Amino acid sequence: MYSPVAFLTLLLATTCLGAPAPDGTSVMDLLLRARQDRISTLVQAIQASGLADTLQKDGPFTLFAPVNDAFKSLPEGAVAKISANPADLKKLLLRHVFKGNFAASDLKTGDLTNIDGGVCKVVVSGPDSITIDGAKLFLPMNTTSSTATNGVIHFIDKVLLPSA
Repeated sequence: MYSPVAFLTLLLATTCLGAPAPDGTSVMDLLLRARQDRISTLVQAIQASGLADTLQKDGPFTLFAPVNDAFKSLPEGAVAKISANPADLKKLLLRHVFKGNFAASDLKTGDLTNIDGGVCKVVVSGPDSITIDGAKLFLPMNTTSSTATNGVIHFIDKVLLPSA
């Protein structure tokens, strides 16, 4: 049984409120414990692609995690088409994973290279206005980022698609 302090820490970390995770909690663990009504599509895609094992490793990783509505905004049939090929799905998801532990306050305007070698453009136009390839981070006050022992998750409003 958790002490009241440990329980509150776990509750905050698992509801995407920016609290640090208990020791040993990976990025993938946080995703599995987060509100599935917000990120179930991403969690299912990560599991189907085989990326879950990577997000359990030492890292550190920064994951820009599209919420369910981001996937819904893709053209009709796009999710099913991408999901049908695990290699394509993994390639798309790797576009959202970066080496390093980048808190929102660490992000600066410029290019950021993901773990698959792709480049995304970060634009910081104020402390509460950050985008990555046009996808908005849910801010202010870092309330929708979650810190794991092997990285950080930032929730975004769009799926990061490769450039044409």
